[in-house]
Amino acid sequence: MIFQLKITIKESKPPIWRRIEIGDSMTFSDLHKAIQIAFEWGDYHLHGFDIRRSNSVQLNNRVYIGPMDDSQHGFSDYEFNEEDVLLKDVFIQEKDRVVYTYDFGDNWEHEILLEKVFAEEVSTFYPRCTKAMRAAPKEDSRFDYLETGIVTENINSNEEIEDINEELRNLFGHLAEVNLENSGNQSDQGEGPTTNPNWHRLLEMADEFKGLKPWQWLGDGQFIAVEDPVTKEYVYCSIMGGAGLEFGLAAYIGEQGKRFLNGLLMQSSFDEKYYIKQRSLILSFSNREELNNEDYQILKETGTSYRGKNQWPLFRSYQPGYYPWILDAEEVRLLSLVIEQVIEVSRIVKDDSKLLSAFDSHIVARVFDEKSNKWETVLLRDQENMIKVEESSLFINELELQELKNSLKYYNIPLEFDSEYMLAPIQDHRNERPYYPTLVLSVERKNGLIVYNEILKNGDTAEANQNAFLELIKQLNRIPKEVWVKEEMAQYIKPIAKKLQIKLLTVQTLPLLDHARKEMEMMMPV
Repeated sequence: MIFQLKITIKESKPPIWRRIEIGDSMTFSDLHKAIQIAFEWGDYHLHGFDIRRSNSVQLNNRVYIGPMDDSQHGFSDYEFNEEDVLLKDVFIQEKDRVVYTYDFGDNWEHEILLEKVFAEEVSTFYPRCTKAMRAAPKEDSRFDYLETGIVTENINSNEEIEDINEELRNLFGHLAEVNLENSGNQSDQGEGPTTNPNWHRLLEMADEFKGLKPWQWLGDGQFIAVEDPVTKEYVYCSIMGGAGLEFGLAAYIGEQGKRFLNGLLMQSSFDEKYYIKQRSLILSFSNREELNNEDYQILKETGTSYRGKNQWPLFRSYQPGYYPWILDAEEVRLLSLVIEQVIEVSRIVKDDSKLLSAFDSHIVARVFDEKSNKWETVLLRDQENMIKVEESSLFINELELQELKNSLKYYNIPLEFDSEYMLAPIQDHRNERPYYPTLVLSVERKNGLIVYNEILKNGDTAEANQNAFLELIKQLNRIPKEVWVKEEMAQYIKPIAKKLQIKLLTVQTLPLLDHARKEMEMMMPV
């Protein structure tokens, strides 16, 4: 994985900062060298790292990392050697922070903020600088800024970035061969823009959608459904842009998309982990710097270019439990079709006040009639029922459940049971889409004792949660008489609860389980 770090000299006004992208398996010694290049320091003085926030936890007792060799001239009051500590050992979740101090006389403190974690891009050399703001102070110049504060002149950012990256390549050039070797092995990446002509169609639809600006008369709560003629699944679409902040289209696919929407409408507060559950395709109109190299390559190979704020089309695929990714060929086909039909509905309702008012109680849908070979606009049942998700099917062998029911006694202590994503994505193989592991937990409500825990890949499905619930029963060697769950989990395991006569209590929060989860996550290596 790649860490996007924003490194800012503290007390500088306006801020003096650099944005660096660096591999998570590089050491703090490597980061020190990269910072020296990025800020044009000469590495003449002592330095060290001070961990302030790791895994979203603010540290009261500071942890210090630095060199433990002769370069510190006898000063080595560090707990960990920077040569041994990997960046991913400390930077675990976005917004984690470390302070890097260079020159304990001038005391140049740099705040290092983990802004983003993303998969390594093919044919891209790391570490690299992607943004540079204002000139760095000169060596031994802190006295010059005592009265004015740390203020430096503006610089040509592009030229500065080019110079920094050239030096980074010279210093870390031994990594280039590894990147080059792996860049040729792209057979598992699916079709690129050159071999997939549907990218041209998708970009045309995106441009037409942007020019129409349907967010001026349709809000994100007015859903448009498009039936996919191939799979016969509905795609539930929400137009973004009514608030004037983010413009585009969110397309939630099939039953998984509907389940996500159901939970989203019920949420009373923002939950970052919940957004990992969605099955959707997102089109957003972004700024140039928000695109990565692969996004830009798609535009380049299709001969399209853009200028200005919120003009660049950015496409992302979201699958439950997986890191956001570039669209594959099938997703390009589907999103092209969806945008085309959303444009058609948007045009119709703009001039039809009666149909526009129907959004208050219905979903306006586009359905392909195979007999007439035409698309039709229809009204589906009211939104509340349309988004409602039904109870899951039973994925466990009924004979096995019957055997457990006949052979096991009941467990009289009420339990809490839930599963939740861990925010640290895992990439098993290079170029493979990273995934978020799922932590499944069950605790006794009497004293918070953990009675079951398991980490799963692809754990946010009815089948995975039913299997985990069955394993809990087998591990207890008892059938729990009463289990406290959240609404989504209740839908997953109701079929088992009915068969085994388990009382499910649906609640908004599980305080004992949440406390146990936080304790476990803090102790887990990443």
